[in-house]
Amino acid sequence: MISRPADDRSSTSLTEQLPLPQRSAGEQVSPPADGFAGSAATVSLIMPTTSWTGMFEPCGRQALALCEAICSEWPGAAQLVIAFDGVAPPTPQWLAGPNVRVVETGRRLGPAVARNAGAAVARGEFLFFVDGDVLLAPNAVDRVLELFAADPELIALFGAYDDEPSAPGTVSQFRNLLHHHTHVSHPGKAGSFWSGCGAIRTAAFLDVGGFDERFGTPCVEDIELGMRIASNGGKILLDPTLRCKHLKEWTLRSMVVTDIFCRAKPWTQLLLAAGDLPVSLNIDWQGRVSGVCALMLVAALVAAVVWPPALWLAGGCFAALAVLNRSFYSLCLGKRGLTFAAVSFALHVLYFCYASLTFGVVVLQTKLFGAESPVPQLMASESSVLEG
Repeated sequence: MISRPADDRSSTSLTEQLPLPQRSAGEQVSPPADGFAGSAATVSLIMPTTSWTGMFEPCGRQALALCEAICSEWPGAAQLVIAFDGVAPPTPQWLAGPNVRVVETGRRLGPAVARNAGAAVARGEFLFFVDGDVLLAPNAVDRVLELFAADPELIALFGAYDDEPSAPGTVSQFRNLLHHHTHVSHPGKAGSFWSGCGAIRTAAFLDVGGFDERFGTPCVEDIELGMRIASNGGKILLDPTLRCKHLKEWTLRSMVVTDIFCRAKPWTQLLLAAGDLPVSLNIDWQGRVSGVCALMLVAALVAAVVWPPALWLAGGCFAALAVLNRSFYSLCLGKRGLTFAAVSFALHVLYFCYASLTFGVVVLQTKLFGAESPVPQLMASESSVLEG
């Protein structure tokens, strides 16, 4: 991998990996005594990308604007690091500036490698990871610094998508609102991490070795990092007031493939390897009961074709799902009306079914044949869905 200034138009590739900064364990990079003036940044925003255009451009411009706003008051207090996964074409002019650094991996190696490459050149006390399709709220960087300043014991934190998804499609609206609702419904202490909009103390990131670079596709590399931090006794906070907007467009196929092969399967494998099943986020007790009810609902509807009394069971499961997830369906109803709420209910049942079945299959497979690596092994067709 190589690192080059943002205004350097040359493109050179090296195959060796950038080493992480050579700092001793537990060492922190502190701002200079004279305020924030100087070469040490307080926060480094790290954004992985595979393109200079598309969704990345508005997200990158917003991140740059937030850094420049901080640096206008405290020169050098913020830094934007763009980690290009692959061989980067000439850097766009809008990324030229003293507070921007561009690194590239030399070939497509995945966001885990790209983020580690960005961390290798970051000079901030805090690393603020932001996905290339995520638009930060205007107060996002300030909120990160406030939370760390308020709690010296805090090691990492992450936020939530807002409730106004950018992509207009029904599946995109559902998927992004579901992610939003999952995070805002579980504030406080967390046992994982989210690199879409999350920050870590640089020293702690280095202590645990960064992201696991075996994850060559967007997967659960951030969750795995958070589990390592938590297992070392590190405090992680989910703060729903730290907001961002997801610009990604989802299709039904991309949602199902991503959720099964890059979420449910590797996450289950991580939990089985850790020997723990925490009650949090997607796997809280409401989610577990909802998964059982969704499977029973579908089974009852199928059985009712030959045995009509099964409709009573289907009705009970329907009611249970509606009650258990009423806050999410109320959100959908308030955002886009009754039709969208009804479609969201159907998509939610589908989500619970394939997530629960994947969990069960992985548990059974592990008991019969032993544990597999959580690193996803995708077929070409599945990889094309994620790339697209």
